[in-house]
Amino acid sequence: MRIANLKGRLVLVEDDTAVDVAEASGGRFPADPQAVFAEWDAFRDWAASQDAASPTPAGTPFAVEDLGPPVPRPSQVFAIGINYAEHAREAGYPPDSAPVTFTKFPSCLAGPDCEVELPSGTVDWEVEAVVAISREAWRVRREDAWDRVAGLTVGQDLSERTSQLAGAKPQFSLAKSFTNFGPTGPWLVTPDIRPGEVLVSELEGVGRITQRFVPAADA
Repeated sequence: MRIANLKGRLVLVEDDTAVDVAEASGGRFPADPQAVFAEWDAFRDWAASQDAASPTPAGTPFAVEDLGPPVPRPSQVFAIGINYAEHAREAGYPPDSAPVTFTKFPSCLAGPDCEVELPSGTVDWEVEAVVAISREAWRVRREDAWDRVAGLTVGQDLSERTSQLAGAKPQFSLAKSFTNFGPTGPWLVTPDIRPGEVLVSELEGVGRITQRFVPAADA
């Protein structure tokens, strides 16, 4: 299943078309893309039943420029820095060190195709895997972690390095939360979609993200 935020409304993405969830469900689920996470299990079951028993109504074409962040107002955003071995070695972190954890304020989130005003000439960007959590998670065992995951998308982590390094201690959250410093999308993909294929995310400059599926052997 792929869900997206189309002009502020929750939609199911089918091929290159979008199905409005509020309309297709007869009002069972609201149009607000954020609200669906409060009823995630019921929504997932409804969407699966549409695929199996009563196909969803025909979708309508849409423009990527009209997509907002798939999860527009998360209560928390945790980011993990120094998150792969090569980067850790470059930064001088030992392999068994605790991960660098910081936050980006939700107000910085944007859709996959947006304009980003650079506040200075010291802005860096990195592509990141984004995991949306579907329910409260506390002291979760590693083997149970995927049960809490609603879906995956891709994002950019933009950082304004001058303000990040100002002061006695680094100011990670402030430097990473300027307007539109968190583009995400274009859609949220549930972990069970399309067995045998992988999701490839591509970055076409700052503020433009695309996704496509390819056979796992070709990834």
